Amino acid sequence: MTDLGRIILGVAFAILGALILGFHDFTLAWIPKIIPWRDVPATVVGVVLAASGIGLLIRRAARPSALVLAALLLVRFLFLMRFVVAEPLVEGHYEEAGETLAQIAGAWTIFAMLARDRAARFGGARTGQILFGLALLPFGLSHFFYLNMTAPLIPSWIPFHVLLSYFTGAAHFAAGVAILTRVLPRLAAALEAVMVSLFTLIVWVPAMIAAPLSRSNWSEILASAAISGAAWAVAGSVGDRSWSLRRR
Repeated sequence: MTDLGRIILGVAFAILGALILGFHDFTLAWIPKIIPWRDVPATVVGVVLAASGIGLLIRRAARPSALVLAALLLVRFLFLMRFVVAEPLVEGHYEEAGETLAQIAGAWTIFAMLARDRAARFGGARTGQILFGLALLPFGLSHFFYLNMTAPLIPSWIPFHVLLSYFTGAAHFAAGVAILTRVLPRLAAALEAVMVSLFTLIVWVPAMIAAPLSRSNWSEILASAAISGAAWAVAGSVGDRSWSLRRR
């Protein structure tokens, strides 16, 4: 499962890096307005994301690529946290920061799982699991705070939009708590990975087919794919028997 997560994460960020390099709209989403000469840092970010994404696809280069990606995403996370500090009662800021935190968790988990030293490997993987568990909490809450935005995303052929929105929100939150508390963490992470992957396929793939030139659709499908990749990586890190025995 970790290798599946590595591949999905790599493809998502390789494409995102290429889009940042090629289109100004993607630059605006990644480089804050407070930074001068935005084209220069945008080029750097695009190159690093694309190179890291490609590196994740090559097993020999995956570990340093994952570390570089985690570091760059951490910088983005810190920038996003300024919105949380400025407006702590706006749940949307937590959700956006949570998306980046989940991606950091995925990159860090892959970095840890590729370590040769077993103690470092599983100690580091637990850090990734904790970060991912924390990231899921605002995901879940957003379904309750922004029901009017979540329910319409569900395709018309699926019934009970409101009920399903509440259910998936509760599932995000429950998975986060389970991973943090180590109560069936492997099952929780695997179910989260399946849920986010299905959401990517059912919601954003059709949206991309309908409007392939939409920057919003590209941003959403790549973010969703990256989170699903992170979930698969975390699920794989929990499932190693030697880690479970060592924890006991």
